[in-house]
This record gives sequence, C-alpha cells and structure tokens, in this order.
Amino acid sequence: MKTASKELQKLRSMAERSLDKTAELQQVLAQIEATLSRAELEKVSQKINSK
Repeated sequence: MKTASKELQKLRSMAERSLDKTAELQQVLAQIEATLSRAELEKVSQKINSK
C-alpha cells in the first residue's frame, strides 16, 4: 500500500509541474502576442502620420 501512495504522490507532483509549465507557456504566448500587436499598431500609426 505504501508503494501506491508514493506513486500517487509522484504522479501528483508531475501533474503540478506540468500545470506550472502550461501557465508559463500561456504567459509567454500572451507576451509575444502583445508585442506583435504593439508592433502592428506602431506600423499603422506611422502610415497614418506619414500621409
């Protein structure tokens, strides 16, 4: 029975680390998207201002 308990703890720990990585990945993707949006907005602003 102890072995099953240890295995469950190990699996739970792995799942928690996986969730942390998923949250980190989502944060990085959001930052990339924000950077691209700002770059696009700046391009549009430059086109408008150059007219």
